[in-house]
Amino acid sequence: MRTRSSRLIAVVAVFSVASLPARAQTDTALKLTTTNPTAASEFRAGVSDFQNISFESAAAHFKAAVAADPNFGLARVLYASTTPELNPNQQDVELNRGVADAARATNKELILAAAYREATLGHTDAANALFRAASQLMPADQLAAWSASGGFGAPLATTRDFVTRHPTYPLGYNTLAYQAWLSGDRAAAIAAATRQIELLPTAPNPHDTYAEILQWNGQFAEAAAHYKQATTLSPRFPEAYAGLAEVAALQGQYDQARAYLNQAIANAWTPQQKLGYMRQIVGTYIVEGAPPEAVTKSLEAAIAEAKAQGDGRTAAVLYSQLATVQANMGNANAAHQTLALAKAASANVPWNVHYYGSMAHGLMKHWAPAGQELTALKSQAASDPTVSKDLIAALEGYQLTQQGKAAEALPILMAADTTNVLVMNRIAEAHAALGHSAEAAAWNNKVNANYALNLGDFTNVNSRRRAKLATATKK
Repeated sequence: MRTRSSRLIAVVAVFSVASLPARAQTDTALKLTTTNPTAASEFRAGVSDFQNISFESAAAHFKAAVAADPNFGLARVLYASTTPELNPNQQDVELNRGVADAARATNKELILAAAYREATLGHTDAANALFRAASQLMPADQLAAWSASGGFGAPLATTRDFVTRHPTYPLGYNTLAYQAWLSGDRAAAIAAATRQIELLPTAPNPHDTYAEILQWNGQFAEAAAHYKQATTLSPRFPEAYAGLAEVAALQGQYDQARAYLNQAIANAWTPQQKLGYMRQIVGTYIVEGAPPEAVTKSLEAAIAEAKAQGDGRTAAVLYSQLATVQANMGNANAAHQTLALAKAASANVPWNVHYYGSMAHGLMKHWAPAGQELTALKSQAASDPTVSKDLIAALEGYQLTQQGKAAEALPILMAADTTNVLVMNRIAEAHAALGHSAEAAAWNNKVNANYALNLGDFTNVNSRRRAKLATATKK
């Protein structure tokens, strides 16, 4: 489904003995220094999966390569950069050891290992310089060129130029499909996704990407067909089951959506991926408007799984989401207790906890603590670039609207991303509070007509539930 904004594909594929005919001449771009045949074989299998955007399978192969040759620095860096099994401290240790080991290999391996370490650590300028050096060392390699151009992070114009210069390279079309869609060029998005399948028909992700674009375009039957095809291809691709769940939920088939997500869980590569699908099951209950007991039960199951995995941050977020459910039920005592559990679950309170904490207090009309949580969220945003500015605007707009200040809320909301489902729904609510029935209905209809459903995003599914309810009550 969704591509990840990772530079790994650009880094690793220059080593691969890929099945793509157009790349046959680049198979010797880098001769691996490991003398262990199992390590080399697993590494190349990982690279092949990764360049075909089967990330979890790739990580498993990189891990096997390191197990076969613990001194294989490049494999260690790539494993540390892709696996969810390591905490940040462990990841740093593995990245640094990998680069140190790669320093005893060739210059190419060292440069690539260092480039990916810098990219993983978020040091974009340093990573880009290293990627350009790698491309200069291997000028005939398309993946090296793709990396030097910016990969997933390249602007749309750069991606289009890359595809023009490398018309038989599948990854360029994957990136182009999503970027074209987001720019409003639906025809170009569908064409790019179609071309990726033509170039790489036996890998699951191209079918998944095409299915997702079709889903967003409202072509549910065609999307489901390609999601199903992705589930039949190798390596196993549980994200396609999640795509099927989205299509089912968009058509009101919530039990079927949960059945698909249980299949995703059964095929998950890691405990972390399983937890992600459990959170999406929560989303099916939310968008359905299911009884609070069903939502609570699914949230509690996800919390238990997060705690079993030692994932305090996810547990904290899930507790704070549960608090909003309890607050909406009017159970103030339970909501306050659950918010306390959310803040105690992780040494560093995730910013999401402040967002949902503010929402919970707002639902209970406790405006002083709601404002305090909003202030805490804004404070965290000042030093944490991962804090969503759109969620801050939506939260501020919600509080103002609920306190009878919808006229003040609208300018704040309109300054945010008005293609964001949450923002659109809050704009609708502000208009409704001002008596602007037509405007409110128009914004809610935009939400209802947006098929980029993300069942794992609590705000996304909640916004859809509210828009659906508001639209139904007007009929």
